Amino acid sequence: MKRLLLSLALLLSGVVGAAAQTPCGGVNFVPAPGVSCLLEPTAPSFAATGIGIVPASTATDVACITGSATKVVRIQTIRVSGTAGTQIIVPVVITKHASVNTGGTPATGTALPVPYALDSSNAAATATTTAWTANPTIADSSPGIIDIGDLILSKTDGTNGAVAPYTLFEYNERNFMQAPLLRSAAQQICVNLNSTSPSSGLVNVSFKWTELAQ
Repeated sequence: MKRLLLSLALLLSGVVGAAAQTPCGGVNFVPAPGVSCLLEPTAPSFAATGIGIVPASTATDVACITGSATKVVRIQTIRVSGTAGTQIIVPVVITKHASVNTGGTPATGTALPVPYALDSSNAAATATTTAWTANPTIADSSPGIIDIGDLILSKTDGTNGAVAPYTLFEYNERNFMQAPLLRSAAQQICVNLNSTSPSSGLVNVSFKWTELAQ
């Protein structure tokens, strides 16, 4: 009897373990308590990275992502890193604009972030991204401040001490809270250096986001 009960217990544990790892999903699917859904995200996902952006003197907005007329753009992460002639700590402010920037000098080459689909089967991104080497005019007179962090720009020649490799703003691991959203082509989320002047600075900015129908 003991052997029978032990065999039954082992069998049941195997079934439960398998069920706990069963792929699941669907609009009306509600997983049972303890069930882990191994489902690949299906929201079209994109990234855009500007490498070696030369920020303006007293830099304000160095890079922005602009929303779409046809999709809801959900920001997942924004990562900022860089170097400077002299090590400096600069504030990085993430702002949301109700109207898009104008003017300025757009970055070129690899400094200009270009949207790229993370899955080759995705349609082309409808959000757009840009970076500037001369400050744009911030058309929104009172942009919302949604995040802030300090960024250590290490010395270009690597002679400084311990440094933080990047500053990361994460919005993809959230419970009961929305990601920063862009619902029209008139809205932007921007990386702003709060009018600081990194000496001989080079800044890298990477946006990751998803797009779904309005």
